[in-house]
Parts: sequence; structure tokens; C-alpha cells
Amino acid sequence: MAGKKLVPSTSRSGTAIDVAKWALPLLATGARWLSTHPEVWDAIKEQATKLSKTATNKPEGVLATVAVLREQVDYLAASADDEGEERRAKDWSKRLDSCERAAQLLKAPGATRKDRKALGKSTEALRSEIFSAYIAEMGEDAETGTTPRR
Repeated sequence: MAGKKLVPSTSRSGTAIDVAKWALPLLATGARWLSTHPEVWDAIKEQATKLSKTATNKPEGVLATVAVLREQVDYLAASADDEGEERRAKDWSKRLDSCERAAQLLKAPGATRKDRKALGKSTEALRSEIFSAYIAEMGEDAETGTTPRR
């Protein structure tokens, strides 16, 4: 018994750990706005729930993640306050296009595990960047009372 390793019994616990890796630090960053503007929490929670349901270890999961991130980038583009924010949203949109094309290619027979893993890692990094900016922008918009232009 003493030498027995603790291994999660289901993939659900592994998924929870994966979500905690990227979501908790970001939510801590946005805690300042969340405490003063609880209405922001609902939108952030909805997006976090959508992202937590997607896994980036398969092309289908990458495509689902990209779809959710596009919603966030659209919000960021619509609420951009300056050229820097607009440029950043456009850059993210292009990077999402690249991830989407790569995921489509990796759905084809002959795709290697190494390539899928590399795409998953880059998608996860992009997810952290975009979701962090989304939380910050939602908070800024709540503090200034502005709503993004559509």
C-alpha cells in the first residue's frame, strides 16, 4: 500500500486539473473586477465553461477551442480602445486561422502524435493569452460602463 501511486481514476479529474492550470491564474488576475462587478462574472464563467469542455489533444477539440476563442477575440476587437488593442485582436484572429487550418490538416490520415501535441500546446498558449485579455477587457468595460461596438 505504501508504494502505491495516486493516479486519477477518470479522465474527468485530469480535465479538471488541466482547466485549473489555465483558468485559475487568469481568474485571479481578474478578481479585482469580479469583486466590484459581479455581472462580469456570468460572461466570464460562460466562456470558461465552454473552454473547459474542449480538449486540445485532438484536432476536433482544437477546432472547438478556436470557435470559443473567436467569440472572445470578436469581443476584444469590438471593444478595442486603441490601435494596439486592435492590432493584437487582428493578430490573434490570424493565429486562430492558423490553428484552424492545422487542425483540419491533422484530421487527415497520417498525422503524427507529435504534430497533434505541438498544435495542442500552441492552442493552449493562445487560449491563455486570449482568455486573460478577455477577462481584463470585460473588467475595464465594466469599470468604465462602456459596451463594445458591434
